[in-house]
Amino acid sequence: MKSILLFVFILTNVCLYSQSKGVSQLQTASSKLPTSTYAVVVGISDYQDNAIPDLRFAHKDAEAFANYLRSNAGGNLDVDHLKVLLNENATVAQFAIALDWLMEVVKENDQVVLYFSGHGDVEKKTITQPGYLLCWDAPARVYLAGGALALPMFQDIVTTLSTQNKAKVIVITDACRSGKLAGSSVGGSQITGTNLAKQYGNEIKILSCQPNEYSIEGEQWGGGRGAFSYHLLDALYGLADINNDLWVTLQEVSRYLEDQVSKEVAPVIQVPMTVGNRNERLTIVNEKFVSSIKSGKTNQMMMLSAIDSRGIEEDLLSKLDSNTIRIYALFKSALQQKIFLVPELACAESYYQQLILEPKLERLHATMKRNYAAALQDEAQQVMNTMLKNGFTSEVTSGISVSQLYKNYPAYLERASELLGTSHYLHSSLQARKYFFNGKIQKSKKAI
Repeated sequence: MKSILLFVFILTNVCLYSQSKGVSQLQTASSKLPTSTYAVVVGISDYQDNAIPDLRFAHKDAEAFANYLRSNAGGNLDVDHLKVLLNENATVAQFAIALDWLMEVVKENDQVVLYFSGHGDVEKKTITQPGYLLCWDAPARVYLAGGALALPMFQDIVTTLSTQNKAKVIVITDACRSGKLAGSSVGGSQITGTNLAKQYGNEIKILSCQPNEYSIEGEQWGGGRGAFSYHLLDALYGLADINNDLWVTLQEVSRYLEDQVSKEVAPVIQVPMTVGNRNERLTIVNEKFVSSIKSGKTNQMMMLSAIDSRGIEEDLLSKLDSNTIRIYALFKSALQQKIFLVPELACAESYYQQLILEPKLERLHATMKRNYAAALQDEAQQVMNTMLKNGFTSEVTSGISVSQLYKNYPAYLERASELLGTSHYLHSSLQARKYFFNGKIQKSKKAI
């Protein structure tokens, strides 16, 4: 999960379709055509300090965004226009050097893209504490000691670029936190996100979620991405172009993200938000390219995968009694071993019913529900995939009768459907699969 309180995505006018490296053809409603585009992309999943919980896909989200900037759609940025810092290369010194590079090379009418994906937090309880972006070498608790970039300094650099250098500045920040970070008990990530979300100058911000929400990640998106980052790139490539005018505006990105992200992470709640001129044009659409993307998604079966809470789990468990921690471990083990509904007192269902009543686990309840529902349908989905590949007349039996092999699938799919609810986008699909396997079982019994 890319943490609570999202973290700003200050993205504006992402450049595209250039004739030469770093030269953007992006035209916005409020500015002239940028001369050149420069970008710094930072992604940190694996932190040096073991006391800072690692993330899973922050570096992959950063890599994907960097690849977008390298593409025709993103401006064809080369190494002279794009600096990418991942994991151990994303020290505070390297980040500072990259920011200093921007202030030296950026000229009037240029465009700047700043992308940060990692942890964000504050160190003290005071409400005026602005927060920090944690680089790879940040200490877990004493951010003043180094390894973290204070937000006032970060914003000062952004302001310098936009006012002194007179450039268009795009800031994308997805800063995550966990309970082990020093400020988490006093709303650290909230303060970080709130400060990043403030409107400074001519900026557009796209935030991965609302304050007090978590940003979700999982293998369902691109084999391991954040739901927000995955759909943000789809939006920028052109899937958000609702009116088909070959421009993607901030309003279209906002609608696309709200529709796609909120739907796919359910029952967890994550609603991306945007700040800025909603009519701002962010990118131009290549019709052939977006058609190929849509074509690739046309026959994709809707899936549900387990998701990650990115360190929130560790925070919550540290505050629970030993018995609740034990039951939670048993629940996760039962999901892994596919022990779902029986035996009655030693299965995932039993553990789930106990944990759902624990108020201290409330922030994990939606994640538990989703992961349970995903596990319930995994095996049946694999059978469906094989049938789709080989034909529905083929059976996946491994020498076992169909009625025996499939006997639990209807109950599993029904329980998954109950957990997700009738409004979930997979409800109809789950019911259809349940009836399908019921039919297979009945047909097999009649044939005996």
